[in-house]
Amino acid sequence: MLMNPGTPLHTSAHALPGPLLTDAQQSAQAMAAQAAQRFQALLPRIVRRMVGDGEDARQALESGGFVLDDAVIVMRLNPDTSMLEFFCDIGQPQAHSTEANYRTALQMNLCRTYPGVTFGLHPESGRLVATSAMHMMLFADDDVCLNALQMLAALVRQLKSQRTFLVEDD
Repeated sequence: MLMNPGTPLHTSAHALPGPLLTDAQQSAQAMAAQAAQRFQALLPRIVRRMVGDGEDARQALESGGFVLDDAVIVMRLNPDTSMLEFFCDIGQPQAHSTEANYRTALQMNLCRTYPGVTFGLHPESGRLVATSAMHMMLFADDDVCLNALQMLAALVRQLKSQRTFLVEDD
């Protein structure tokens, strides 16, 4: 069915009946609450396995960030989507290579060179990052999360060794 651009998408003919909409909203809120609970339990276990105890662990719990195999990783729960997001630092782009790095990231994203991984610049730091995300409810156990973290860190190590992106040496 082709839509007339002047026809509103949400007409009364397409709207969910009130009780169904309320049930769907309540179900979504319950799932978001459960995802948040699971994340709050998961993060300390992952930090303990990756960092151990002590000051580094305390900082990792506060920020969600830690070092895994020489890669800086941040994991966080997006409360709007209930997605567990992973960010892995690739590095600070070289000053003269902004356009080349953008082109490389866009091409890799467009071609899905690494399915499930997206590349870009962090909006606050300006550093190149590789990101991945999965719905929190899909993490059956800690090993699923650890495998995702290790795969992302290994990919970033590979990209750095191949000099796929032009970044400053750390």
